[in-house]
Order: sequence, then C-alpha cells, then structure tokens
Amino acid sequence: MKKSLYTIATLCIGVIIGMTSTTFAAPAKEFVQASFAKIKFVVNGEEKTLDADPLVYQGTTYLPVRTVLNALGYDAGFKADTKTVTADKVVNEMDSLKQGEGEQTDMSSNNFQSVENQIESLKHSLTREKELIETITTMIQEAEKRTDVSEASKLEKIKDYNERIERSKKNIETIEAKLTELQK
Repeated sequence: MKKSLYTIATLCIGVIIGMTSTTFAAPAKEFVQASFAKIKFVVNGEEKTLDADPLVYQGTTYLPVRTVLNALGYDAGFKADTKTVTADKVVNEMDSLKQGEGEQTDMSSNNFQSVENQIESLKHSLTREKELIETITTMIQEAEKRTDVSEASKLEKIKDYNERIERSKKNIETIEAKLTELQK
C-alpha cells in the first residue's frame, strides 16, 4: 500500500515538474504600443500614396516596404518560405536603348562584336520586360484580394500597375523593332 502511494506521489510530482518546465519553456511574447500615423511620403518631389498607414513606435516611423520600394523604382516581392523581401530594380528600357545608340556608331565601322553584344543585350531586355509584365500582373491580382486597404487606394495602385504594364509593352515594341533592325 505504501509502495503504491509512493508511486502515485512520485508520478504527481513528476507531472507538476513537467508542466512547470513546459510553462517556463514557452516563448515569451512581447507586446508594444504603437500608433498609426497619417504622413506625407514624397520621393523626388512627387508625393506617393501609401497602401497602409505607417506605424510610429518610440519616435520611429515604420513604412510599408512594398510602397517604399515601388516609389524608389523597385518591384517588391516576398518569399514566404524563407521570409525574404526581394527588390528588383525596374529598368527603363528606353533609357537603355538611348545609351545603346552610342554603340551603334561602332556598327557603321563594321564592329561585328558590338552588334552581337547589342542583340544579346536587347534579347535580355526583352525577356526582362516580359517577366516584368508577368510580375506586375501577379501584383495586380494580389492587390485586388487585399482587404486591409481602402478601395480607392487599391484602385489607384492597380491603375499604377496597369500604367507600368503599358510602358513595358511600349518598351517591348521598341526593343523588337531595334532587334529587327540589327538582325538585318
């Protein structure tokens, strides 16, 4: 009888110790007090609309990453599996083509390597523009699903995305015309 009472008491103490250590092992969550702020966001003299209000915590303003990157000329992405924010510079292909026109003078002096380099560069730019359109199309789909922003903000962002797609389509036309010219 004493032996069974001793076993039960030992088991109870073991359960209590086990529960206590589980409680202490639980990760501590830290709660902070922050407030949303209405601020103006200006890049190169142009005011940008924010998707969401920034947070202010202990005197520091935290802006939405996607909005900031887009305003600075980057396409923002997020890889959930690695918890990684990505940023790809949006290259204005028209500027690249204008810079490439300087190399075109080499073509008149029969510099074949320069023409091949231009063709390769233009093919790369063409691929990049097509990928950019796919990325922006995905961003439009994601924006349409958002419920944490106002409808007006959502529509403005989608309008901006559509304008970027149109610019890319024009760039594609220009690149293809330039490729045709160089491949003659």
